[in-house]
Amino acid sequence: MYKSDAPPHDNSAIADANGMKICYETFGDPANPPIVLIMGLAAQMVVWDEDFCELLASKGYFVIRFDNRDMGHSSRVPSEGPTPTMPEIFSALLTGKQFQVPYTLRDLALDTTGLMDALGIESANIVGLSMGGMIAQELAINFPGRVRTLTSIMSSTGDPSLPPATPPAVAVLTRELPADKAGYVESYVKAWAVLNGDQLPFNAERTARTAALSFDRGLNREGVSRQMLAIIASGNRTEALGTVQLPTLVIHGTNDPLVPPEAGHATARAVAGAKLVLVEGMGHTLPREAWPQIVDAIADHAR
Repeated sequence: MYKSDAPPHDNSAIADANGMKICYETFGDPANPPIVLIMGLAAQMVVWDEDFCELLASKGYFVIRFDNRDMGHSSRVPSEGPTPTMPEIFSALLTGKQFQVPYTLRDLALDTTGLMDALGIESANIVGLSMGGMIAQELAINFPGRVRTLTSIMSSTGDPSLPPATPPAVAVLTRELPADKAGYVESYVKAWAVLNGDQLPFNAERTARTAALSFDRGLNREGVSRQMLAIIASGNRTEALGTVQLPTLVIHGTNDPLVPPEAGHATARAVAGAKLVLVEGMGHTLPREAWPQIVDAIADHAR
């Protein structure tokens, strides 16, 4: 059930980047303009589907996907003292309790530039999804010389006044993860079905394959919490995004339960001249039916 129909793409390698070991894979011709894909919270690079990456590369780009720190085969960052659980973090948001933060989104942005350095890439088209979009925004704000174009997908400015996630979407982030593979895959599929919503088709079998691959590559529950703390600690980027003068594309689903579409509108408003593309019916996933619109938008923007 969980095995792919085709041999998995695997040219993975490890790069020394910003004091981290960052695992990455590439698609396409290295002579082509580079696109760096930055994944979101709790997700390994394999959530950037191989076929999605190949489709983007077929547009004439050299595509790089990678595991953020604390995910997959990249470095795990130890915490001083116990790491809070996701339910404890969400409870703290209501009570004002604060935790020690091992790193911020800016550190994750530096991991990205470090990977680019290791690959000999001076600047790239930067595409980030969810938390990855926040990291991409940090790159555009702090290291604009490394960014040719910015694409922020289903992400946010961090403005606390924006509408929150729906209760079912929050429950996805705070759910207890089974320790066994079969249980983990089942839980993963149910969670992504919630994030997908009911307006575009949900491919449970393909999602199960991604879940199985993620389990086999290695899970890091404490790393998820550390990434969430990084998001919270990095605050509101709205004012800083006003300084960005790079070509900026914002893509957001109209049915996103985790990062409501108002966040996409806010991101586009924050950056002068930004283009907003709304994908009708899309939730907080990249369903195959939306790939043509999204890939074409990214590829055209990067040109």
